[in-house]
Amino acid sequence: MHRAGLYVWALVSAGLMTVGAFGPWVTALGVISVNGWDVQKKEAGILLVLALLGALAVFTQRSTTTSGSVAVFTGLGGLILTGWEHHRITSALAGAASAAPTPSFIHMNVSAIVHVGWGLDLALLASASLMLAGIASFFGQVTLNSAPADGPATTYEPTQAAGWYRDPNDDALLRYWNGYGWTTQTAKPAS
Repeated sequence: MHRAGLYVWALVSAGLMTVGAFGPWVTALGVISVNGWDVQKKEAGILLVLALLGALAVFTQRSTTTSGSVAVFTGLGGLILTGWEHHRITSALAGAASAAPTPSFIHMNVSAIVHVGWGLDLALLASASLMLAGIASFFGQVTLNSAPADGPATTYEPTQAAGWYRDPNDDALLRYWNGYGWTTQTAKPAS
């Protein structure tokens, strides 16, 4: 994969991490949702900072391996944070269901009523995607520039002046040398 594609992949992943931080982390009855910023402001803030650091490093350091390293570590940080939050929320929901004194409809179906929202799931997947984009950047193809980074493009001087010379493939013909290479023009020498 070309570097440009890897950087787009990483930037989209960082953007989706940001969307996930503001998306619903808990949903109740499929209608009521609470976003990450409202539920866990500190954790959502950390996720936003990780996403912005990852995007900034990928954008500003795109020609170095630093961008891939930062993408891996910010993606890993986001993955750990969102994985922990996902576990914490599902454990709290399971604990609330088991705390009921008598089995009831709510006790049996709490996971159908209240569950982790798509925002947290999106942030989890986007964090993993950012980490994978960072790993893939170490294996991506480097696009070669036509000019060296430290100066203008190199011009090549002709090794031999342009003119008619003996054809290297047929001594009975002359072939035109343009100063850089043989052309397709041939002619019979004058007798």
